[in-house]
Amino acid sequence: MPNESEGAQAAAPTLELVRVAAECVRRNGVRGFRLSEVATTAGVSRGTVYNTFGDKQAAINAGLAYLCTAFIDGLAAAVTPKPTLRGQVGEAAALIYEHATTPQALVPPLRTESIIATLLEHYGDQLCRTWAAFWATLVAEAQLRGEVDPGLDAMHAGDWIVRSLLSLEILPFSVAGFSSADDARSRIGDLMLDGLTPRH
Repeated sequence: MPNESEGAQAAAPTLELVRVAAECVRRNGVRGFRLSEVATTAGVSRGTVYNTFGDKQAAINAGLAYLCTAFIDGLAAAVTPKPTLRGQVGEAAALIYEHATTPQALVPPLRTESIIATLLEHYGDQLCRTWAAFWATLVAEAQLRGEVDPGLDAMHAGDWIVRSLLSLEILPFSVAGFSSADDARSRIGDLMLDGLTPRH
């Protein structure tokens, strides 16, 4: 029977394997994902990967969950320092604009599709719920400041913000008509907050 220190050592690679699984999803997408690549990239045996995840779908789900958290944490770091919800929403819109319009390096085996699009296709419900909860907290803080209507359901408002922002990833910016990240920052912040301001 393994002792406690051996059990701790066995559990240690799990987070690293999750990170590697996430990187393999990012590089190759869900359809191109291979457990053997996770093993090679991590420098472990295929048996270790199978023992950690159980099967391919579990590894994909773990990778998608990691990418979802990283996506939200990355945006949170940029938007939360802004003092108003208008500024926070605008900053998120600018970041998504920059992400969607910056050409990715054409170095195989990197994919040209957006990782946000991958998350939406394969992890969309969880992404929307988790990100809506994040925005709901910011909406509640904006309500205390008097920036948005106090009668709003914060979670519903958060969900509306999320779906509006994610639509920017799907809708071509040539159709949306934004000329730059600054243009997206200003116009999206104004458009969304106009619908949330206090009603008199």
